[in-house]
Amino acid sequence: MIVNDSVMRKLGYFVVLSVLTHLWLMYGVPFEMPHFDAPPRVLEARLQPAPPLPPVVPHVQPVPAHPAPKQQPVAPVMTSSSTSAPPIFAPEPPTTQAPAETASIDVAAAVAENKPAAAPAPAQPLARRLPHKGEIAYTLYLGNDRFTVGSTLQSWEISGDLYRLESVSETTGLASVFSRQHMAYESRGKLTAAGLKPEHFTTERVRSGKSEKAAAEFNWAAASAAIGNPPHSVALPAGAQDIVSFMYQLGLAPLTPGRIELPITDGWKLERYELDIGSEEFLDTPFGTLRAVPVKQVRRAGQETIELWLAPAYRWLPVRIRFFNRDGEPSGEQLVTDIRVSEN
Repeated sequence: MIVNDSVMRKLGYFVVLSVLTHLWLMYGVPFEMPHFDAPPRVLEARLQPAPPLPPVVPHVQPVPAHPAPKQQPVAPVMTSSSTSAPPIFAPEPPTTQAPAETASIDVAAAVAENKPAAAPAPAQPLARRLPHKGEIAYTLYLGNDRFTVGSTLQSWEISGDLYRLESVSETTGLASVFSRQHMAYESRGKLTAAGLKPEHFTTERVRSGKSEKAAAEFNWAAASAAIGNPPHSVALPAGAQDIVSFMYQLGLAPLTPGRIELPITDGWKLERYELDIGSEEFLDTPFGTLRAVPVKQVRRAGQETIELWLAPAYRWLPVRIRFFNRDGEPSGEQLVTDIRVSEN
């Protein structure tokens, strides 16, 4: 049988499509993200060196010296013309809604576990401040093999003593062909002497044409919060954050190696995260080789966890974020590709 070039080309296309389909089925990528329709807002910024690092607190051991990085970009303040919501691979909502009495982390819950309730840490003065506007772009990867599945954009704006943080993630490329997914977060609240104080937090995830929404309303005067969908009331500990604001709150406060606890809500529940702050290390990213301080959530059996890296040369902003599923396996990762901030 004589097979002409046209037939061979068509046969090749079918083979490639079959291979891609099998890869998708093996990875099982659960994405369903529509386009973000909000028009871009203007963000004016310019490049400038980052401010000098704060002096080391006397009682803290200095971070050990590292060899020079392969590539160390100069910290910039850039001129930019877009703002969008910031993105992250959100934890999956719980399969069943936790009742209000188990979702709160008040004294009664601590007594039920036969251990004293942890006293809230005293507020520390801010070591740094956020520029009035900024955004961080990330590439979104799936699993250990870093299979590119999308992009994330986190942005913020501060007006007076009010702040707004946004995060939007979307699938792109081959992943969006098979399944589209959209994840959006918004955190709004006040900027106080102790840092970010959330008042409203929302999360929305769209996949397979279905939307999942949850929210957290913080009532600081009553020391309570309405969380979930449908909402239920829980005790609100001092210093509580949401899953987006805590990444930036960590960069505002003095950070030293050791373990801290921080109450955090993902919109579905409020939990006390144990976070290990590590020593500075070098991190390879599409943005270059960066000095970064790792902050890793202590693993909890049967629970999702998160890790992030903050870059001192870039105003202690999060430049890498990793997510782990309930089995402790990597489920997603965000690596910085660009940082744009206003000059003040």
